[in-house]
Amino acid sequence: ASGGDGDGFAIGMGHTVHAIRRNLDITYIVMDNQIYGLTKGQTSPRSAEGFKTKSTPEGSIESTLSPLEIAMSAGATFVAQSFSSDLKQLTALIEAGLNHKGFSLINVFSPCVTFNKVNTYDWFKENIVNLEQFPEYDSSNRMLAMNKIMETGGMLTGLIYQNKERKAYDDLIVGFKEEGLANQDLTLPQDQFEKLLAEFK
Repeated sequence: ASGGDGDGFAIGMGHTVHAIRRNLDITYIVMDNQIYGLTKGQTSPRSAEGFKTKSTPEGSIESTLSPLEIAMSAGATFVAQSFSSDLKQLTALIEAGLNHKGFSLINVFSPCVTFNKVNTYDWFKENIVNLEQFPEYDSSNRMLAMNKIMETGGMLTGLIYQNKERKAYDDLIVGFKEEGLANQDLTLPQDQFEKLLAEFK
């Protein structure tokens, strides 16, 4: 699945958080441009405090939402972040997310060249902290991951956290694999069908 920071972290946040906590086997790639780009440049939950847009001409008075902290708090089993111009890293993270059994959040810094003149490609290049520069970093350590997110203000890229032990939601549903609808005979005997049909007359 893919979306933007506006739909994933605003009106759709309830869906995002519950998909994370249930550990549904979904890879969710969020294009985070820190603004509502498709609706012509309004402040999003990811816009910085003081950010000026059509909806906040005096500057946003709200604090920026941290999707990585929220994902970790909700019990995410795969959390990664990348930059749209780092295709090698982004491709590797998407592949790892697709291979992960459970919910994978991949937040992607995706500068909006039309409506966001602050968080530009150059700005990200100057502010991003790539986890590859920390060879001792252990992405299986949840506490270390959360500390690194807070230490960098969420400006880090790479595989931040992965828990390979927790089962995905569909693996916990009794009989789901063996008795899915695709494997069941759903035909009704003619008398039952006619009885159901009679109820709607």
